[in-house]
Amino acid sequence: MLKTKKIKWRRLLNELEYLYEEWDLLEDISSGAGQEFEAYYREFCARNEIDIDKLNNDNKERLSNLYGVPPEEVDETPVTEYSGSASMIKIDTPEEEPAVEETAEERGIFKKLHEDFHKVFKKLALQLHPDRIENYIADDEYKRKLAFDFTLAKSALDKKDYFKLIQLAKKYNIYIPENYTLQIRWFRKERDSLRNSIEQIKTTYNYKFAECETEGQKDDLVKKFIWHLFRVQA
Repeated sequence: MLKTKKIKWRRLLNELEYLYEEWDLLEDISSGAGQEFEAYYREFCARNEIDIDKLNNDNKERLSNLYGVPPEEVDETPVTEYSGSASMIKIDTPEEEPAVEETAEERGIFKKLHEDFHKVFKKLALQLHPDRIENYIADDEYKRKLAFDFTLAKSALDKKDYFKLIQLAKKYNIYIPENYTLQIRWFRKERDSLRNSIEQIKTTYNYKFAECETEGQKDDLVKKFIWHLFRVQA
């Protein structure tokens, strides 16, 4: 039974590692495409004699509601501020069901999990905390790497990114509590959250622009963007 749980645990860790890599990659792609999308959007409008300033001015209330900025800031808000938002694509789609909150029983269960990983963090801190390494390590570059990993570990604990704590624990040969049942339950929640985040990125205009292969596809995407922003057929 224990071996079966360990197999499930290992599969989840492998899946999480892949999902985190995919998420980081998509974030990088989406971020990098933002300015390109904005430049193409403005070029498209100029090419088709679309007055962006007039559209912004005529739709200040709508834009303000969409993106949570005061009406007077609408003209100054760069396109990249909202072309990278998943809310743009989802304006005309049904709202997602709200996330199910943890029950009191689950909070009690996961409290034990957090206590286990807090112990893992304390062992990491013994090796990585800047105050601990100052006197026995002379290599400044190595010190910086250890201090950086300490920051990662602290952030992972605060955010309950237990997968990242496990990665760091393995890196520094620190024992990981073999509470597979609890960890499997938590990592499934983390996996589902990551999958949702990845799908959210894929719905943004920035990412969709990065996927465009032809000028026609880019034009069609900008037309859709203008429709969502202003309800105007371009």
